[in-house]
Amino acid sequence: MNTKKHYVMTSIIAAISILFMIISMSVLPSPLFQEAHAVTSNQPVMMQAGHADFGPTLSGGKWKIQIRDDTGDDPVWRDPENVVFRLGNSSIVPMPDDSTYAFIGEKPGTKLYVIPQTQNQDVVWLGWNTQEGGVLNELDRGANLSLDGVSGPGKLHVYLENGNNNPQQLWDSTKGYPQNTWIETNAHTHVNWVFSKPGVYHVKLTFSGKLKNGRKVSDTRLLNFAVGENTNPQDALAASSASGKSSSQNNNESEEDSDENESEDDSDDRINEPDEAYSKDNKNNSSKRNRKHKKKDDTSLVIAQMVTVTFVLLLIIVIIFLVIAVVKTKKAKKLAIEQRLMARANNSGETVDSSSSVDSSSSSEVSSDSSIDEQIQETSILPR
Repeated sequence: MNTKKHYVMTSIIAAISILFMIISMSVLPSPLFQEAHAVTSNQPVMMQAGHADFGPTLSGGKWKIQIRDDTGDDPVWRDPENVVFRLGNSSIVPMPDDSTYAFIGEKPGTKLYVIPQTQNQDVVWLGWNTQEGGVLNELDRGANLSLDGVSGPGKLHVYLENGNNNPQQLWDSTKGYPQNTWIETNAHTHVNWVFSKPGVYHVKLTFSGKLKNGRKVSDTRLLNFAVGENTNPQDALAASSASGKSSSQNNNESEEDSDENESEDDSDDRINEPDEAYSKDNKNNSSKRNRKHKKKDDTSLVIAQMVTVTFVLLLIIVIIFLVIAVVKTKKAKKLAIEQRLMARANNSGETVDSSSSVDSSSSSEVSSDSSIDEQIQETSILPR
């Protein structure tokens, strides 16, 4: 009975430990999902370093492409028409002398401006994701991301590298449109963006899909790039303002409200501020945002490591407890068996001793009788 109770207690403790681990995993916030729409901003910004993703958001039934800016203490969702990605000298990479990159169409050694698939701390790290909370809950399977056009002085190539495999080209501005790419729900991807010449580029993209309730959704936006050290980011924002708003209104005409229009009007006023002040302010804040982003990443990593260590320790404790329980149970069984055997041996020994005593007394009686008979015989032999 005690052994059964022991096993029951062990099972309960193990189950509690596993339940604690599951709850901790579900409660621990993920940096990608935390406060998805808690912070939004319509203020124009320039990004030249740090992490950013563009992707669909779904709030209040409105499907909208936005840019998640992770360069500050907290993530900020921004409208693409208010963001310009700047590629300076730190982004310059010479064209490789490798036939696997021949699709780029430039001579070896030619200067290319690149947003790399693997992060470079001195270059903006731009990717896309379908991980916003509303999208995760309501999007059915995935979405289609299409390149609908590129304007600029040079060419744009976007490709993906996977291990030692040849580069997988996703978009090529020299080909026709649209160029479609399927994106699964809960995806987060970074790719190589290659611009062939300095200047202002506008990249027209559409995210479209179907929700779980059968409703079809779509939004088209422009991403703005100021490529080259001498290219003014203000030019990229000013040129995209009208076309960006027009595209947004076409895709979400029934969903636009007066507050959003007022915000866009305010954005236009700020866009017309002096170029020098805009550029200087963003340059001064860039390094601060990068340090904050790195600090946030380090904190998230420390939390993840602490949680992992806790889980491992709990598993080790449970396993040790189970091993001890099994060993004690085996020892108890062995001891019980030995005690039974000893008890049986003792019982057998007492029986043998009793028999020996009886035989001894019988022998002594026989011996006594024999000596009496001898005395009688000796007496009868003596002369009378």
